[in-house]
Amino acid sequence: MTADFVPCTDADSEHFRTAIIATLGPASWEESQLERLIDAGATVFRLNFSHGDEASHARTLQRIRAVSKRLGVPIGVLGDLPGPKIRLTDVPQGGIELQTGGRVVFVRGLDRAEVGDDEIRLGCTIDNIVGDVQVGHRVLIDDGLVRLVARCLEGDRLVCEGEGPGRISSHKGVNLPDTDLDIEMPTDRDRRFASWAIEHGLDWVAMSFVRGADDVRSLDAHLRSCAGTEGRPIPIIAKMEVPQAIEQARLIVDEVDAVMVARGDLGVEMDLALVPSIQKHLLAVARDARIPCIVATQMLQSMVESPAPTRAEASDVANAIFDGADAVMLSGETAVGAWPVESVETMHRICRITESTMRSLSITTGGDLEAAASVDMGPLEALVDAAWTAALACDASCLVVPSRSGVHARHLSRNTFHLPVLSLADDARVVRRMLLLRGVTPVQVERMPDRASLVSVADGLVRQHGWAEDGETIVVVARDDEVDSGARIIVHRIGEGGF
Repeated sequence: MTADFVPCTDADSEHFRTAIIATLGPASWEESQLERLIDAGATVFRLNFSHGDEASHARTLQRIRAVSKRLGVPIGVLGDLPGPKIRLTDVPQGGIELQTGGRVVFVRGLDRAEVGDDEIRLGCTIDNIVGDVQVGHRVLIDDGLVRLVARCLEGDRLVCEGEGPGRISSHKGVNLPDTDLDIEMPTDRDRRFASWAIEHGLDWVAMSFVRGADDVRSLDAHLRSCAGTEGRPIPIIAKMEVPQAIEQARLIVDEVDAVMVARGDLGVEMDLALVPSIQKHLLAVARDARIPCIVATQMLQSMVESPAPTRAEASDVANAIFDGADAVMLSGETAVGAWPVESVETMHRICRITESTMRSLSITTGGDLEAAASVDMGPLEALVDAAWTAALACDASCLVVPSRSGVHARHLSRNTFHLPVLSLADDARVVRRMLLLRGVTPVQVERMPDRASLVSVADGLVRQHGWAEDGETIVVVARDDEVDSGARIIVHRIGEGGF
């Protein structure tokens, strides 16, 4: 029988949290705006390395850290690598009108477009578009507003035909959905910004144009070399935005720390009607791999200009949460939009009410608990399964876990019954990285409590956050720091002392 629907409010959120990522730009990078965005609900800020230089991003990062310290609120910072930006070179002012069936020729090394009697000649920032693109491949300009198809190769000239009318302007992006470009990843610019991200202590780095696991391994090798460490110095997010990445998704997730459903390029590179299904598929793949998944691009696009979103946009954000997204992201809405703070406030309200609805109606986001019984489990998986089982059996208000690296909190956050997780860490970097985990509230402690004091510390923190009252139950995961697989699951009633 279907449960009766009871409208929920923000106050019903039960402390469960979906992360909100806000992209910074001219509309939002001043300290006063940063403070308002944090108050509105932003938990992670995105630096888009496709725009600006190292100096401008350093100034923005300094402001973020200053505001975070002043407010006493941890804020994560995600650096988004630009990837290979394929763009047209210069086009005469005013652009060039293309007619259906018109002949467009890409010429190697052409710095400025030319208009001949029977053809338009264009240059591209990546010369090997001539040679890599094969007959019949699509060439899309300006997010697909101009659509071409390759007809033949004439020496250093790629001859295309317009599939419809359109205007061709300077420096517009070029997408090649059918072509496997011979591009080394990460690019030189990616490597430079990745090094900068390590040097400046960013919390995540997102890799654009990921085609397969080898691309991620190349970035990982560069990061380790820059940091001089054996382990990965900064978590990697794979942006899933080209067809090859979707085909290789299950291999890619084995190499990364999180994935992003980058719907902007996906909607250009692939049939727009496929994007919702791809989003659900990627969320499921990430859930199976027990890594976070971010849903991004045009979530509240109308709020670039309007103080309120469309009903469809509100449903889009909510459905991403229903499907298990760890984070939802704002791009132009907060970077250049007229209503950046209102965009975050709106997204925050949608998140909280959706989370409350899921909890009150027992709506799950997947089958992790059921799947656990049918797969081989190591010590960590067994620990997590035991904690979930105990929490369900005693109707716990929350889970509490100390997590030196964030791994235990990440696995516990994969629960499908929307139980909030309070995670303790003594490293500010770990705290900031855990902000991306669905349902996890990280708390920095001066010193990690030992087993003898953990329950009393957990009792005090849960009371402090208002997550449970006297007599209510919490589940504490007490790990043994000397033997990682050694741990104890403690069922504790608030106000009844330690064990």
